[in-house]
Amino acid sequence: MRYQRTLKKPVELKGLGLHTGKEIHVRILPAPEETGIIFVRTDLSGMTLPALVDHVSPDRSILSTTLGEGRLTVQTVEHLMSAANGLYLDNLRVELDGPELPILDGSAYPYTVLFREAGIVDQSRRQFFYTVSKVVEFSEGDKWIRVEPSYHLSVSYRIAFGDRLTQERVFVLTKKEFEREIAQAKTFCFLSDVEKMREMGLVKGGSLENALVIGDDGVINPEYQTYPDEFVRHKILDFLGDIRLLDRPLIGAFAVLKGGHAFHTRFLSFLIEENLLVRVDAPIPAPSSWSPLACPIPIG
Repeated sequence: MRYQRTLKKPVELKGLGLHTGKEIHVRILPAPEETGIIFVRTDLSGMTLPALVDHVSPDRSILSTTLGEGRLTVQTVEHLMSAANGLYLDNLRVELDGPELPILDGSAYPYTVLFREAGIVDQSRRQFFYTVSKVVEFSEGDKWIRVEPSYHLSVSYRIAFGDRLTQERVFVLTKKEFEREIAQAKTFCFLSDVEKMREMGLVKGGSLENALVIGDDGVINPEYQTYPDEFVRHKILDFLGDIRLLDRPLIGAFAVLKGGHAFHTRFLSFLIEENLLVRVDAPIPAPSSWSPLACPIPIG
């Protein structure tokens, strides 16, 4: 078993929201055991919103994951949540003075750097985890997720945007591998979709410095690209953030085809509604001979 974890000291950052274009100041503070991760809107008299899938706004979680309750919203939470999942952080108080977390460089890496600089400490309460009680498949149209019970977290992810882009990658979560293989993967979009998104009132804070943009001849800002298969790595990054919207971390052997924020969180809600989650006391490190490819992705 491992203990719950939080930061040693507060950290601060500021930047533009990807969709709102507003400059947001954020403080991330240590929190007591059993707090979970909570967002606090300091511009709304300190109204709080737990980072739980029950608070996801489905109609506003297409291009990012948005939490909401009445007039209280917090948009684009997935990169911070992914960093928390990747570094095994359980209890955080996240204060922000606007409706959206900053996009920063479009990845989870700035959060991992801040968390490392602050230091991460064990707390006194032991942590438990969720996995599924049986093999589960969940699909909507051509989107599909399969998960097997497991004592570690692995993801086999395939993206397919017609004939424009197809990539696949397998990832097994450890803190070291998250920081090295996933955290720096930036968000991306197709140049042909940018104007449509702007007409919808989105990506007001988007730029070539915080998103990889794919044109007819490939990435138009390759100087900001970290990995050859960065696009599927970013989808894994988003998935790790979205599935952390529970009161405990979720482990299992996952395979995902053509996922996205809304689909990820509907899948999480499905597991809760169908009572498919079970408690396990601790994850077990994956043996070197173990392969998550036992959880295959359908082609097509």
